[in-house]
Amino acid sequence: MILVSVLAAAAVAGSAQTAVADMGDALDTIVVTAQKREQSLHDVPLSIDVVDAAALDRGEARDLRAAATRVPNVSIQRQGAIDTVFVRGIGGGGRNIGFTTRAGVYVDGVYAGQFASVNQDALDIARIEFLRGPQGHLFGRNTDSGAISIVTEAPGHVFGGSLQAGYGNKDLFELRGTLNAPLSDQVAIRVSGSHRERDGFTLNVPTGTDLDNINRDSARGRMRAEFGDVTLDLAADYSHDRTNKAIGEALTDTFNTGPSPLPGAFDTPYNVDPLQRIRTGGGSATIGWALGQGLSLTSITGYRGTSWHRRNDLDYVPLDLAMMDYRDRFAQTSQEVRLNFASDRLNGVAGLYVFDETARTDRRVIAGSQVGLLPFGLAPGLSAQVLAQVKTRSYAAFGAADWRFADTLTLNIGGRFTHDRLRLDDYSSFGSPVFGLGRIEGFADRQSNDSFDPSVALSWAATPDLNLYARYAHGYKSGGWNVDFLSAAQFADRIRFTPERVNSAEAGLKFARPGLRLALAGYYTTIGDYQIDQFVDLGAGQVSLQLRNATKARSWGSEASLEARPVERLNLSLGVGYAHATFDRFPDGGGPGVDLDGNRLPYAPRLTASGELRYGIPLASDLKLDLSGDWTYRSASFSGPENLARQRIDARHLLGARAALVGGRFEVAGWVRNLLDTRYVDNRIFDFFGTQAVERGEPRTYGVTLTLRSR
Repeated sequence: MILVSVLAAAAVAGSAQTAVADMGDALDTIVVTAQKREQSLHDVPLSIDVVDAAALDRGEARDLRAAATRVPNVSIQRQGAIDTVFVRGIGGGGRNIGFTTRAGVYVDGVYAGQFASVNQDALDIARIEFLRGPQGHLFGRNTDSGAISIVTEAPGHVFGGSLQAGYGNKDLFELRGTLNAPLSDQVAIRVSGSHRERDGFTLNVPTGTDLDNINRDSARGRMRAEFGDVTLDLAADYSHDRTNKAIGEALTDTFNTGPSPLPGAFDTPYNVDPLQRIRTGGGSATIGWALGQGLSLTSITGYRGTSWHRRNDLDYVPLDLAMMDYRDRFAQTSQEVRLNFASDRLNGVAGLYVFDETARTDRRVIAGSQVGLLPFGLAPGLSAQVLAQVKTRSYAAFGAADWRFADTLTLNIGGRFTHDRLRLDDYSSFGSPVFGLGRIEGFADRQSNDSFDPSVALSWAATPDLNLYARYAHGYKSGGWNVDFLSAAQFADRIRFTPERVNSAEAGLKFARPGLRLALAGYYTTIGDYQIDQFVDLGAGQVSLQLRNATKARSWGSEASLEARPVERLNLSLGVGYAHATFDRFPDGGGPGVDLDGNRLPYAPRLTASGELRYGIPLASDLKLDLSGDWTYRSASFSGPENLARQRIDARHLLGARAALVGGRFEVAGWVRNLLDTRYVDNRIFDFFGTQAVERGEPRTYGVTLTLRSR
């Protein structure tokens, strides 16, 4: 009944994802590249939502995490210092360099990398495509739950640019600029940059430092050269995020030294100020060659690099007892070559792909100057450390085709064969017996995995406005190692885990006509050999918590979106997602003899929704007032597989509003996020020592933004 109600509600509202023109009755056609070629969203047999540049501006969404709040059944969950993509309740991974994530992020067709690369700035973005369900046949490994494809703005042959400045509460200041310039009839460039800073909304009481602040610089550049049938695209981007990110307000302390009284919410008791430093960047060279007779050849050469530095107090009290200092670095290259073909009844793509990645980690626990107050015999200085390197080489061959074998029926088939070779080198770890850690010196291991990931769909154009489809897809997440602080028992039990496999069935419809666009999808997904922490009984009274292939999981549910323009200048939109994501089988998940069969997956709310109401008021021939309000909802979830009361993350409704005066070359907008100043817990954390903490969501923020355009 809940699912029926959700779909019924969607049928009278609309989708909050895509901006459309303010005047007239027709909705803009949305073009996507989800299947490695340009297609109308209406024709793709897949559950996709698109957030475009205008929607990002209206929502003051300056990064990928904020953009995802507008998409049902998709979230980017902040878990301490790690952002992880969840789609249809399935996510996780990225906790260390040996444990990859379950959803991939791509920038102009190039894989952005592991967990730290999810921190993407929404600078000069044309659109973001959110693809739900396994995408293994075209996007490859580690897209179990879905993929996010970021498409940046391409250079044009008209000189122009824009400048945007904003100011808000907590001394928010942002400056963004873009310049587009033709260098000749064949060559054009586009460059953009941004700076954003804001005081934090959390106070670290012992030091007086603002935490959860913003301090970020980003830059992006593209050059396009067109020489007859050949097009060359060069792209580069860089981002440096310098955030004092609070890992959470402590509910308990690590060493039982007693609670630290604090004035109230948004206060922390750290003697060491937390920090997070993320540098991401890369470049790509894309060559397109039109061969004629419906054939085209594309080559994409990519490089991405990411560095992540995280420091945090481990004792959660003002005493200088212990801190952590984590540094991970990733460097990767990729090469894709594909052939696109198109004819009256057959369209598709076939290609080859090679990927290389080197990941390095240096994670330390450091005892502080006052550690002698503890009865453990620890001396100040380095108390535990993990060093390791993981190298990945992946080869793939893929193809997909749409065969219209009847006037209204199209068979969509695709497949990808992947061969992965992974190598763990120089894994060394030591730790004080106080922490129960063992000593590992120079451990090395190898593994190789093969996977064939097919996709089959049947599409029926029932009417010119209505498409129905059914789809099956297979996904694959590579194996790896638990490269973490481990006890001797954990290391002896096994640190390697093998791939997990996903099977998903989906059916849906897409309806579009002037002034109305509707999409409905229902799905059922099973995951075998699910990689997760599990308690293991080692015998002789010993129990180990291991990251391994321990469970079977499943998720079923639906998405619904509808965009409507009932009267001129009024846009109504709503998107709703329902996900029932549970462990199908999880023996000993809560400890020896404690099964978690039927428990909900972590960070898997049953219901997510977003809506927007927009109205444009013409004031003069080149002047109008745009009014908009938006709403997002996320039902309750749990931060751990045990589904305990102390792991519960309560439901939340959030509202936003914006009013913009738009002229021919300028725009002045006032905006507010979390309009009602709703106080909510965004996450509940349980760290290595069992310390409990909460991460709070942002309180009300507001500001004004001025935009100047050359045309």
